[in-house]
Amino acid sequence: MGPFYLRGLGELAPVVPAPMSGFADRSWREIARRMGCELVVVPMVSAEGLVRDDAKTRALVDIEGEAAPVAVQLFGTRPEALAEAARRVEAMGASAVDLNLGCPTRRVVRHEGGAALLKHPDLVARLMGALRRAVAIAVTVKMRAGWDETGPCAVELARVVEGEGADAIALHARTGRQQFAGAADWRQIAAVKAAVTIPVIGNGDVCSGEDAWRMQRETGCDAVMIGRAAVGNPWLWREALSATRRTAAGGPPDDQPAPPSLRERLDMLLEHARLMAHYRGEPRGVIEFRKHAVRYVKGMPGARAIKTTLMACTTIAEIEQAVATKQPTTGN
Repeated sequence: MGPFYLRGLGELAPVVPAPMSGFADRSWREIARRMGCELVVVPMVSAEGLVRDDAKTRALVDIEGEAAPVAVQLFGTRPEALAEAARRVEAMGASAVDLNLGCPTRRVVRHEGGAALLKHPDLVARLMGALRRAVAIAVTVKMRAGWDETGPCAVELARVVEGEGADAIALHARTGRQQFAGAADWRQIAAVKAAVTIPVIGNGDVCSGEDAWRMQRETGCDAVMIGRAAVGNPWLWREALSATRRTAAGGPPDDQPAPPSLRERLDMLLEHARLMAHYRGEPRGVIEFRKHAVRYVKGMPGARAIKTTLMACTTIAEIEQAVATKQPTTGN
C-alpha cells in the first residue's frame, strides 16, 4: 500500500489515527505525526454548537498553529447547520471536513445522529450534499457498515455519499448496533472498495502491523485507520506504516520495527503527559491523561503499583517522580 490521495492534499501516509472522542486531542495528534502519520482528525464537534457559537464547542477545534493536514469531524442532523459549521472550520484553517456517520454511543444515536443516520440514506444524501456545496476543502465520511444487518448496507450508503461528492470514506467494519462487540467484518471494506472509485480507509480490529498488512491485502483499501489499539501504544502507527510499505513492495511485513523498550515506554508516557499539560494546563491535563497512563503501563513489571500512583497525580512533577522510580538504570 503506497500513499493515498485526497482533494487538495496530494499524497498522504496510508495510516490514519482514528478520531476517537475523548482521546484524539492535540497531544494525541502530535504523537501520531511523530510516528509517521500525516492526516489527523479532530473528533466529534457538534455542528449545532458551532453555529450557536458555543465557547466549549469552539474550543474543541484546537487547530490554530497545528501543522496541516488536519481534518475536523462534525456531527449533526440538519443540513443547514452542518454546512455553516463546515464553512466555519474551513475559515479556521481545517484541511478537510469529516462527517460522522459512525458514533454508536447512546447520547448521539438517541437524537438520530452518528451511526443512527445510516438508517436514513435520503438524509445522509442531503447532509453530504450540503457539506460538499459549502466548502472547497476535502469532505470525507467516517461510517459504520450500516446501523444493523437489516437496514441499508455499507455498499448502498457508500454509493450515496460518493454520489453527493465525498472525497473519501473511512469504514469501521461493524454495524452501529454492534458498537465494539464481536469481530469487524473486513468483507464489508472489500465490498465498499469494489463499489466506489474514491479512496476507502479500512478500520476495525487492526492491532498490529501484520493486521494492517492483512487488511490491505484482503480488502484492497487505500489506507488503514487505527484507534483503540494505539491508546498507550502509539508505536503501532509506526509499525503499521512499516507493514504497509512492505505491502506496496509486494512482500509480507517481515521487517518490523523493534517493540519499544521499557525506557521508551516510560519516556513516551512522560512526553504525552507533558503535552497534555501544555495544551490543557495543570491539573486538568494531568487528570485527563490518566486514561492514557493506564494503557502505557499495562503489562509492565509492577504495573499495578505505578498505575495506583499515576491515578493520584495532579501535576507533571508528580508524574515525573512516579516515572523516575520505574526507569531502568542501564540498558532497556
